[in-house]
Amino acid sequence: MLFHITATHDNLSCGGVQARKSGIDISTAEYQAEQTRWMEGNDKVKVVAAYMNQPSHRIFVVVEADNFDDLNTFTNRWKDSGSCDVQPVGDGIATRHAKGVWGK
Repeated sequence: MLFHITATHDNLSCGGVQARKSGIDISTAEYQAEQTRWMEGNDKVKVVAAYMNQPSHRIFVVVEADNFDDLNTFTNRWKDSGSCDVQPVGDGIATRHAKGVWGK
């Protein structure tokens, strides 16, 4: 199943803000690699798309998962610092292709 995730936090709970305030250089490749590793998914959750809006402290993600427990575990990193809205979604483009109506 596909799910759309909207994760939101504020400037007070933002890991990047906290890191900067503690003297960590968040522009390094090492820091970025660690903080965005989730985009690679894992053996139970496939990340299909990931979009970030840093000024608004929001992340928009589409993932594929077979069960809710795996999805719930995957979203822990965002639930720990803010809110996380998860909605099941369908692939409208794939549906149009499957029905043979794409381009008509």
